[in-house]
Amino acid sequence: MNFHFTRVSRSEIQPALQQHVRTLSSPIDSFLEDHILTSTHYQIRLDDTVIGWTSIHQGSLITQFGLLPQYKRQGQPAFQRVRKLETVQAAFVPTCDEFFLAHALDDYRQLDRQAYFFQRDPQTPPYRSPLPLVHRQANIEDIPVIQSLSGDFFDRIEQRVQDGQLYMTHQNGNCVGFGIIDRSVLYDDVASTGMYVVEFFRGIGVGTAIIAYLQDICIRQGLRPIAGCWHYNHLSKKTLEKAGMFSQTRLLKISY
Repeated sequence: MNFHFTRVSRSEIQPALQQHVRTLSSPIDSFLEDHILTSTHYQIRLDDTVIGWTSIHQGSLITQFGLLPQYKRQGQPAFQRVRKLETVQAAFVPTCDEFFLAHALDDYRQLDRQAYFFQRDPQTPPYRSPLPLVHRQANIEDIPVIQSLSGDFFDRIEQRVQDGQLYMTHQNGNCVGFGIIDRSVLYDDVASTGMYVVEFFRGIGVGTAIIAYLQDICIRQGLRPIAGCWHYNHLSKKTLEKAGMFSQTRLLKISY
């Protein structure tokens, strides 16, 4: 079989990516989405026919692999060829992407659990914090405070403030934490939520309150709030669960 790979722009492949992620059993968060969007994208051709797509991040990490339904029987030989592209050494695979996961697991050297992907249970009552917290959207004047108290937790702070993505949380006049709502590019109705709590105020429920506040904003805007956390960040996992979120999806790093 003669497989060929044609490099294409993100705009050329984005409709296929958007259609694909809508078929998954769980949404993917902004961490994986950013890796996908900043990858190098390829159309997969069998002879002269386009049969699917794949994406490679920074030359070494497969972030997407999919074939059109009528060509899925070509999955194993096609994926073997994908592994020979650029300098591929591993794949980022969400467990909700069954086709990609099955082929990534056929022959591997090491499997690492990378992250949890969370979504909100609509049947869970909203979390109401007992703390006297005040939340608001961040503005330009808040940038020095965000930079000083959160370190390098947030990237592109100035741009995110201008885009209305960052939020401030205060208690008794003190800044105790920050929140972020990052709208998805691949989904029309999904936004990733995240929070950072100033170290002195951790362990008292501030993080849970911030996530609950961000969920309320998303729901009012007609968005599905999701979140992700590193697999070994047990405190963040507990915070998200307390705020009414659950995870049925993992992000795996599969190395070859």
